[in-house]
Amino acid sequence: MATLPFLSIIIAAHNCEKTIDDTFDSLINALGPAISESEIIIIDDGSEDSTAQKISSFAEKFSQVIISTVNYKNIGMVRQHGVSLSQGKYITMLDSDDIIKAETLTPIFTFLHDVKPDMLLTRLHEIRDLNKINHQWSGLKPEKISQNEAITRFLIHKDLQAHLIGQFIKRDIYIENKIPPMTCYEDFYIFPKMLTQATNIYFQFDSHYYYIKRQGSLSTSLDHDKIKNLLTCTIKMEDDLPVKFRHLILCHWLDIYLKHYDSLTENDHRSIVKKHVVMTHSLGFFLNRHVRFSYKRKALSTLWKN
Repeated sequence: MATLPFLSIIIAAHNCEKTIDDTFDSLINALGPAISESEIIIIDDGSEDSTAQKISSFAEKFSQVIISTVNYKNIGMVRQHGVSLSQGKYITMLDSDDIIKAETLTPIFTFLHDVKPDMLLTRLHEIRDLNKINHQWSGLKPEKISQNEAITRFLIHKDLQAHLIGQFIKRDIYIENKIPPMTCYEDFYIFPKMLTQATNIYFQFDSHYYYIKRQGSLSTSLDHDKIKNLLTCTIKMEDDLPVKFRHLILCHWLDIYLKHYDSLTENDHRSIVKKHVVMTHSLGFFLNRHVRFSYKRKALSTLWKN
């Protein structure tokens, strides 16, 4: 009977012929001997360039590679399909245009084996200039954080964001949280709930993962559908997180109001956003020490408009 892999690495690929070879090379260099305990699941989602050939060539070199070809044109469906194929105790995800720092995954494997956390979360190293990639890493020095602290850091965008890439999360938690068929923000939809289901959480500040921000990325090309997804995810986050975090969640509603309100085309969506903005006009919001001063100022700026 074959031994099950310890880590499932899920890669979503779509028309990435220019970047995927570098991504593959970085993964192998990062894994080292830990590849023997891994499975590399590559989902080719309707690529029309030479991506499929590059994936096949990679698979010929490593028996740990599993290829699935789909035509979803939907990142949420792709990621969930990858989860459904996985067998590892832990899952991590890698985008097909990002880079993992050299020799970083072997110590991470050792840590996961020894400590058995529910989550090892990392701060992604965001980079725009590829010439600045140098693979410098100070080593694995994770800090144990409480569930309360993890949720707080996530809500105030301090180190933690709702990325599934670069994180190491028990597969059991993924099984409990189906990734929705969204074209963006699929990670934001499930991440808050996942945090509430984890108690043994560690955070690594010096990231092993280069998150490459490219021209035309989500943050620079928002449209009506993406904003609607953002609203859906924020509503779900409010439902999933304990009420004690309500003031920090209101900061997210403030951002939607100030950045995207004019792009909301449905009256009920506008009504939901305005209702939450009004909720920031409270003593509790202004006295909450976790709410940044910038958001208190934003709330004041909306006082006479609502």
